[in-house]
Amino acid sequence: MDATISAATVSPGNITRLPSGALSCDGRYELTGDGTRERPYQVTWEFLTSAEDTYVPRLGMSAVPQRLAILQNSWVTVSGYIAYPLVATETDEVLLMLNQWDGCCIGVPPTPYDAVEVRLEHAIEVGRRHQIQYATITGKLEIDPYVVDKWLVGLYLMEDASLTTDL
Repeated sequence: MDATISAATVSPGNITRLPSGALSCDGRYELTGDGTRERPYQVTWEFLTSAEDTYVPRLGMSAVPQRLAILQNSWVTVSGYIAYPLVATETDEVLLMLNQWDGCCIGVPPTPYDAVEVRLEHAIEVGRRHQIQYATITGKLEIDPYVVDKWLVGLYLMEDASLTTDL
């Protein structure tokens, strides 16, 4: 469970294995799966956004909890709203978000804590997908803080991802 994250320190946590095989993280979160491609961690937005309690560079807070650091370079599955590039017929990148947002006028713009920049394993056809859409994405997660003048701009990246919109 040792991980290093650039521009951050990893604060120790209390992570234990439950009889079910899930991980109990700081007595607040339960994480199922094992972080492999075959059995990715099932991650909630509540879990991901918990980084805002200890990682706020503009306030001098630079600790990422160990419960999140265990996700570093692990396979995860997250469900949420996706935004596609507006001027493309196909893409291999999407933005996965907690809240609905069309990139302009409808919904709540994401924060660095509730958005994941996703690079898909295979390009998909965009077509008429400018509407807000809900999806489940599985891929390899990286916690990579993007900080500009002490302001956090981005936090989570996902690579080699696959996207499903079947609910």
